[in-house]
Amino acid sequence: MSRITDKVVDVYSSGNRKWTTQLLLLLPALLLMGIVYLGGLLIFGRYSFDIYDNGKLVRGWDWSTYRAFLTDPYYWKLIGNTFRIAFKVTAWSLLLAYPLAYCIAGLKKPGWKQFLLLLTFLPLLVSAVVRSYGWQLLLSKQGFMNWLFIHLGLTEEGFNMMNNETGVVIALVHIFLPFMVFPILNVLSQSDASLKAAAHDLGAGSWRTFFTITLPLSARGIASGIQIVFTLCLTAFTTPQLIGGGRVMTLPVFIYQRTLDTNWPMAAVASLFLLVSSVVVSLLVNKGAEWLMFRRSWEGGRAHG
Repeated sequence: MSRITDKVVDVYSSGNRKWTTQLLLLLPALLLMGIVYLGGLLIFGRYSFDIYDNGKLVRGWDWSTYRAFLTDPYYWKLIGNTFRIAFKVTAWSLLLAYPLAYCIAGLKKPGWKQFLLLLTFLPLLVSAVVRSYGWQLLLSKQGFMNWLFIHLGLTEEGFNMMNNETGVVIALVHIFLPFMVFPILNVLSQSDASLKAAAHDLGAGSWRTFFTITLPLSARGIASGIQIVFTLCLTAFTTPQLIGGGRVMTLPVFIYQRTLDTNWPMAAVASLFLLVSSVVVSLLVNKGAEWLMFRRSWEGGRAHG
C-alpha cells in the first residue's frame, strides 16, 4: 500500500507535474479517438477477413478479399479514377487558392480583408449536400453555366457537365477551395516582410522576389493545403454520388454500394486501402515540402558560404 502511495506522490511531484497535467488534458480526446476511431477501425479490419458468399457473410480468417481487390483490373481502374479526380481537384484548387491567399495577405485595409475572408469561407457554412444540389442546378443542360456559355458564343447547344467527371471536379474544387486557401494564407500572413524589402533593396525585381523568397517560404502552407484537399477528395462521397449520378465511380461510392449489398469484407478492404493511401500521400507530400525547404536553405547557405 505504501509503495502505491509513493508512486502516486512521485507522479505528482514537481518534476512530473507538467507532463501529468498535459496527459490529463489529452485524456478525453485520446479516449474518444481510441474508442470511436481505433475501435471502428479494428472492427472494420476484422470484417475484411470474413467471406462474402452468395449474399451471405461467413465469419472466418481469409485473405481472398484482399487478393481479389489487389489483383482485379476493375478495382485498379476504380483506384485510378479516384486518384485522377483527387489530383485534378487538388491542382485546380492550388491554382485558384494561391493568388487569392496572396491577394488577401497583401491587403492593408482590414475591412477588405475581412470581406474577402468572409466570401472565401462562407461556403463552409452550407452543407456539402446543399452545395452539391446547387451545382446540379448550375451545371445542368438548362442551368446558368450553359446559359452563360451559349450567350458568350462558346457553344450552341451547351456543354454536358452533369453525370461526368468534369462536373464532379468543378463542384469539388468549389467545396474544397477554402481548405487550400487557409493554410497558404496563414503562412503568407506570418512571413517576414523585411526579407522581401531586403531583396528589393538588393535589386531583385518583383518576380524574382516572389520565386526566391515568397514561394519557398510558403512551401509548408502549400504542402498542408495539398495534404488536406487531396485526402478530402479521396474520401469524398456526397458530391461524386450526386453530381456523378452513378456514372462516376470512385472508391467511397464503391464502398457505399458494397456496404448496402452487405459485402462488408470488400467494403472493409477498400476502406483500409483508402486509409493507407491517404497516409502514404500525406507522408510523401510532407517529405517533398521538407526536401524543397532543405534544398532552398542548403543552396542559400552554399551561395553565401
